Amino acid sequence: MSYRIEYQWVAFRVAGLPLGLSEDRFIVAVEGGDNNLYEANSGRRARSWEACMAGTRAQVMKQAVYFAGTCEGGDLKPHGRDCTPESYIRRIRRLLDDTKDTAREGRWSPRLRVPRDHPAVAELCERGLKPREEQRYGTTCAVLDDVPAEHLGAYFELVERYAGTLHAWSWFEVYGLRAS
Repeated sequence: MSYRIEYQWVAFRVAGLPLGLSEDRFIVAVEGGDNNLYEANSGRRARSWEACMAGTRAQVMKQAVYFAGTCEGGDLKPHGRDCTPESYIRRIRRLLDDTKDTAREGRWSPRLRVPRDHPAVAELCERGLKPREEQRYGTTCAVLDDVPAEHLGAYFELVERYAGTLHAWSWFEVYGLRAS
């Protein structure tokens, strides 16, 4: 049976006021991978960074509770070790508490990748943002990688509206983070 290992966590705080939002937003990036996948060249476990949680503090904590549930069954192991759901939730809460407006390293950018018939695509088009189409694993996806600063507040509002159907990795790209 395989399980997911999380190695490192970074949170980005996005000031809400300049975007016309009532609260700050957070993007939590996690470096992780499956325990049974290895890099061909080095033989070490494969891992990568991706956005895993996004939204207001309350929304991120709700997502953390969801992911923490997988610790109970052994499907998620921070640092490759068993962890209680409560410990995982505390880890994310502390991460948000310690987040500054700019992270020491790394960056994030909006990048939406969803099936082309997802309702978020129509809402983006109504706002004048035109996603491009790309083929991904035999499916046509709508991709939007360039969100002008004046539309960023509306973008975060869409993230909130569709948080129940789209995970953070569908909305954001993270890069420039040091691998473990």
